Amino acid sequence: MKINASLFSIKETQELKTQNIVDYLYSIYELNFDIIDEIFLNSLMNKREFKYSKSSPNYFVLSSNEYVPDINVEVNFLSPFTFDVLMHYKDKEFEKIRYSYYAKYRLFLDAKMLEVKETGFDQSDYRKIKEPEEKMINRSNNDRPIEEKLTKSLLVNEWFNKLLEQGYKIK
Repeated sequence: MKINASLFSIKETQELKTQNIVDYLYSIYELNFDIIDEIFLNSLMNKREFKYSKSSPNYFVLSSNEYVPDINVEVNFLSPFTFDVLMHYKDKEFEKIRYSYYAKYRLFLDAKMLEVKETGFDQSDYRKIKEPEEKMINRSNNDRPIEEKLTKSLLVNEWFNKLLEQGYKIK
């Protein structure tokens, strides 16, 4: 071994083509839709009280037989085939769960896709991001919108898979 040899070999980086990233993003959109369909959408579509209504949102709760907090779900209809959904843990006692996610997303029933609009960790009031920091974060995310959407979708996919493992269903 040479005395001045590098500890790490530098590999030639490959530029990911935007089309490959977009294809991967859409596959995650479809995968997330399938998971939500399994967790609650299929059950909801068969209920009479879950009908298209622009006037008021529908609320329901997901629960599990394991010792984990319930999840509140709010559904706002945009059309008979498109609606916005907000999911967050019901309890604010986060010591019961490792990660306390929330997610806002749009479901497209006709395309069978789920597009994440916003996701993150629920935090108590004293740990909220300060406004100037939030503006800086939003500004930096606009440089790479496809990668940002992919990151959000992958985070939500991880959470949805945990919900499946924990057996969450409509209460």
